[in-house]
Amino acid sequence: MNKEEFLTMNPDLRVKKINKMLETMQLPDIAKLLDMPSSSFSSEMQKGDYVFIKRDKKYFKFLRGINSPEKEIKTSDYNEELLFIKENFDVLKKLLSNQENGIRLILDKKIYETKAKYVNKNIKVNDSIYQEFTSTCERQFPHLKIQDLIAQAFVDFILKYSS
Repeated sequence: MNKEEFLTMNPDLRVKKINKMLETMQLPDIAKLLDMPSSSFSSEMQKGDYVFIKRDKKYFKFLRGINSPEKEIKTSDYNEELLFIKENFDVLKKLLSNQENGIRLILDKKIYETKAKYVNKNIKVNDSIYQEFTSTCERQFPHLKIQDLIAQAFVDFILKYSS
C-alpha cells in the first residue's frame, strides 16, 4: 500500500489493513513506510470515528455511549422542549382550536421588520374599549403580544381608510 492508496481508501477497509500490518509492525514504522509524519497518519486513521487502543495494538470503531456529550445535549434539548410544551399547553390548545375554527390572524410583515424604526407613544383610550380589546387578545391570541396586535389594528385601519 502506498500513501495515495492509503489516503483515498475507505476508512473501514483502511483500518482492517492497518490492523493486519500492526500484527508485525509498530505505528511509527507504518507511518514511515507510507512516507507520512506520525501525526498525519494518526489523524487520517481517526477518520470514521476510529481510535487506537494501545494495549490491544489495534484500531477500533469508537461507539458513543448513552452518557456521551452528544446524547446529553439531545436529551437536554428534548427536556427543554417538553418543559416548554407543558408550560404553554393551554396556549397551544387554544391556538390549535382557533386554527380549526377558522379564526386566523396573520400579522403584516411590517410589524416585525428588523430595520424599522420603533417609537413609544402614549395614547388615551376609553378604559372599557381597552379592557375589551385586551381580554379579546388574551382569549383569542394569547401567543401574540398586545403591542403587535395594536400595530396590526393600525395597519388594518390604514388599508381600509387610506385612499
